Amino acid sequence: MDIEQLQSFLTLSQTLNYTKAAETLFITQPTLSRHIKRLEAELGCQLFNRNTKQVTLSDKGQAFLKHAANILLEYNRGLSHITDEPSQSADTLDFGFLRGGTENSLLAILQDFAAAYPAIQIKLHDGNHNDLLTALRNGTHDFTLTMGSTLAGDANLETLPQSTLTTVLIVPRDHPLAEKTSVSFHDFYDQPYLCVHKHITKAWYDYVISLYLSNGYFPLHSGTCDSVITLLMMVSLGKGVTILTDGCRDAMPDNLVAIPIQNVPSMSMVIGYARKNINPAVPLFIEWFKKRP
Repeated sequence: MDIEQLQSFLTLSQTLNYTKAAETLFITQPTLSRHIKRLEAELGCQLFNRNTKQVTLSDKGQAFLKHAANILLEYNRGLSHITDEPSQSADTLDFGFLRGGTENSLLAILQDFAAAYPAIQIKLHDGNHNDLLTALRNGTHDFTLTMGSTLAGDANLETLPQSTLTTVLIVPRDHPLAEKTSVSFHDFYDQPYLCVHKHITKAWYDYVISLYLSNGYFPLHSGTCDSVITLLMMVSLGKGVTILTDGCRDAMPDNLVAIPIQNVPSMSMVIGYARKNINPAVPLFIEWFKKRP
C-alpha cells in the first residue's frame, strides 16, 4: 500500500468516475485502475462496485474510506513537520457560507461532523455570492453553502443538496402587510424596495428583478446596502421592504416579519465543492454528509 494508491482511492470515492478521478490526479485512467486494483489485491477485497453504467463504493470500501483518509491526513501532517514547505492543509476543511442567512443551518451540520471527526480542523469564511464562488473555484475554500443556481452550469463544480428555502417579503411589524400569511407581487409592487448592491450579490439581485418582471412589475428602488445585515437594519428603520429567503430569519431584528411570496418556487441551497479538489478530507466529508439522516 502506498500514498498514490490511497490518493487514487479517495479521489475515485469522491468522483465515482474513473475519467474524472484520473483528470483530477493528472494521471491516465489505466494508471488509476492499476492503483485501485493493487490496493484491492493487498486488502483482499473489492472497494468499488463497477458496472457499465456506474461506479459505487462497496460496503468494505465505505468502511475503509475513513481509515484511508486518516492515513493520508497523518502522512501530510507528518510531511509538513519535516519539510520546509508545509503540505496542503489535509487535516483542515475550509467552509464558505452566505453572510446573514445560512450560518445556522451550516453550523448544525458542522457540529455533527466535528463530533464524528474531531481531528479535522474546520475554518469558516462568510461572504457574498461572488466571493464564495471565486474562492471555491480557486481552491481557497473546500466547500461553500450557497444557492444552487449560483453554481449551476459549472462543469468543474459538484453539489450536495442541503435544504430548500422559501422566498419571503421582509417588512416591519407595523407595516400594512405585516398581518398577511402570504403576499403577491401585486400587494407590494409600489413599495420602496431595498437590496444589497448588485456587484456584491449579482445572482440574487438578478433573480429578484426577474421575479418582478415576470409578474409585470419593476421594483421601485429606494437604496442599496453593503450586506444582508445592513439591509435588514434599513428595513427595520422603515426605509423600505426587501426580498430574501426565510434563511435570514435568525438574523432579522425583532421588529421585522417575513411573509412568504405566492407563486415563487423554493430556493435550493447546496454545498458546492470543486471536482478537482484533492484534499483527502473532502471525500471524507462528502461520504459522511451523504449518510446523514
